[in-house]
Amino acid sequence: KLCRFRSGLFHKGYPWFFLLLIVTDCVAIAAETVHHELHVELQTLDARISVVDNIQLPANSNSADFSLRSELTVKAAGLDLVLLGESDAGRLRHYRIKRLPGDGKVQLNYAGKIISGSAHEPFNMPESVLNTDGVYLDGGSGWVPRFHDYPLVTFKLQVQAPGDWEIISQGRRDESGQGYFFDMPDPQEDIYLLGGPYRRYSQMHDGIEIVVYLLQADDQLAQRYLQTTAEYIRLYSDWIGAYPYAKFAIVENRWQTGYGMPSFTLLGSRVIRLPFILHTSLPHEILHNWLGNGVYIDFAKGNWSEGLTAYMSDHYSNEQQGKGDEYRRKALERYANFAAEGRDFSLAEFKSRHDEASQAIGYSKSLMLFHMLRNQVGDELFNDRIGMLWKRYRFQYADFIDVIKQLYPEKDYEVFVEQWLYRTGAPEISLKDAIVSEDADAYQLTLKINQQQSGPVYVFDLPLEVTVQGETQPLHERVTLLQKESTIKLKYKQRPQAVRLDPDYDVFRLLHAGERPASLGRLFGANRQVLVMPANATTEQKKAWRQLAQSWSGRYNNVEVLSDNEVETLPGDKAIWLLGWENKLLETNRERFTSLTQHVAEQSALMGTQQLDADQHAVVLLDPDNSRKPLGFIGADSPESIALMARKLPHYSSYGALAFRLPEAQNIIKQYLPVLTSPMVRQLD
Repeated sequence: KLCRFRSGLFHKGYPWFFLLLIVTDCVAIAAETVHHELHVELQTLDARISVVDNIQLPANSNSADFSLRSELTVKAAGLDLVLLGESDAGRLRHYRIKRLPGDGKVQLNYAGKIISGSAHEPFNMPESVLNTDGVYLDGGSGWVPRFHDYPLVTFKLQVQAPGDWEIISQGRRDESGQGYFFDMPDPQEDIYLLGGPYRRYSQMHDGIEIVVYLLQADDQLAQRYLQTTAEYIRLYSDWIGAYPYAKFAIVENRWQTGYGMPSFTLLGSRVIRLPFILHTSLPHEILHNWLGNGVYIDFAKGNWSEGLTAYMSDHYSNEQQGKGDEYRRKALERYANFAAEGRDFSLAEFKSRHDEASQAIGYSKSLMLFHMLRNQVGDELFNDRIGMLWKRYRFQYADFIDVIKQLYPEKDYEVFVEQWLYRTGAPEISLKDAIVSEDADAYQLTLKINQQQSGPVYVFDLPLEVTVQGETQPLHERVTLLQKESTIKLKYKQRPQAVRLDPDYDVFRLLHAGERPASLGRLFGANRQVLVMPANATTEQKKAWRQLAQSWSGRYNNVEVLSDNEVETLPGDKAIWLLGWENKLLETNRERFTSLTQHVAEQSALMGTQQLDADQHAVVLLDPDNSRKPLGFIGADSPESIALMARKLPHYSSYGALAFRLPEAQNIIKQYLPVLTSPMVRQLD
């Protein structure tokens, strides 16, 4: 079982040269590595690869068992090979070198065709590629011998490829008439080989080569990525430690997704041109060169890298803009919408994102864990210990507990690990009572705070905010909860007027329904979401609505479809979507979409002061009353606009009101709906 790492920007469509490998375990850490010196010839017309691999195993190795792609015919110069068997439906063959030399030096010669095989749903991608359009091979594709007892490798790589191609791998690159050369002296999990007829742009930054590979020349786009990449490499180098690779490359691909590999990222042709990617996904993937592709993940106790990377890139960016509390609220909403109610699993079980629940745990819950660690130790110590983590585990494996111990070395870290890493669920906090009493010279505020979850008590610090008479700003407190019911007593010189628990969403917890505003995510994450189609729609419209339902059913696995002539009154126990401007149930439920800021009419809607007409816009409106089961309306008419809504709306799950300009479905309005009252706030009489 191979220990591999991938970081996803988008999970709709993967690169044409990307191999998805589901990791179930990770081999043990090895102090020694295997060194490869590979001479590779690519014959693109017949998809053939020829390799001479001079291998240095640790001297006096006891094991020389390795795996290689089954289409490749292999010989060992001067040595005997024994075929041990096959695995992965015959995709890999396993060999043993008999009578391994004492110096550990082996030469393997192998060649064969790279057969891509069928594309894998839902991403429609081949497992590996070698043709006239390009090449993509990584460790999981089995193109380099994988020695079972040595998970890490160093390498030198020489590649002969078509003259108009650019070749990409890890390590410092040189180019000559003999091909491309790469030298990677630091231990790696995989050896990557990719390339194609790219237009290459590069610049040097503090001794690091920053490179952009585009399928078509675009000087302005390349310069934006070169400049922005340099800024983020400087930021994270100052924060963590020197950037660990000789280069960082942005590589365009033909599928609309992106991934972070060691020293490069793969971005889809449309994705790479989205302006926000420069300051969202790009820094996330750059940071992975330290976390995940620099310190490797021992998956036995869970994948820590995605949560820490999201916290230090996505959360950090929002925090710098004064939006850290909003970002954390949305993370907690995602958990409540998609992972609560029996869909949870422990963070120690998270390996990679494959659906909404796994994202809510592996990203949202995990980043909240690191936020709580930071609040425990303080900003300065947290940042110092991030640097210490890097120095301690650079190009080595670290498991989740290793990371927690490094960031939180206090003796009670075991309690932190037990309740946040190994336990499922989340604390459910409620303010049972808040009483103000007065004595001779002060006011006493007595709070009774309950934990309502069915499982054991959580021990943690809870921030709270108290508004007192005569002060313009609330006072901030931090109390420790040790029991299912905690009584907290606080004294003030002025009379307390209001109290609010966890005002900035600093604690990982299950949000009350009353704390969660109406949002698309509440419908997507419901136990059942019923899609009500208009019976009088055209044949083409009905087909488009059914395709939307099929797409969402595959993503959320909770979709039920009805026609508006089958429903007289809306069921009160399910999340409901009303589909289409002609939906009969829209007339009888119009008032549920009406508020001070929105209104829906027969063929138009009003958001704020903007009139949105059905022939020019697609709209999404929700019932703003979050005390009821969610109700949503999708105003789309043409089959083309319905198809665009099917694809786009899952990416807007935090929002409560949306408008798109047709025909291209450009988003022009996206609004969060407010929480009118919260059970975490109490006014004190």
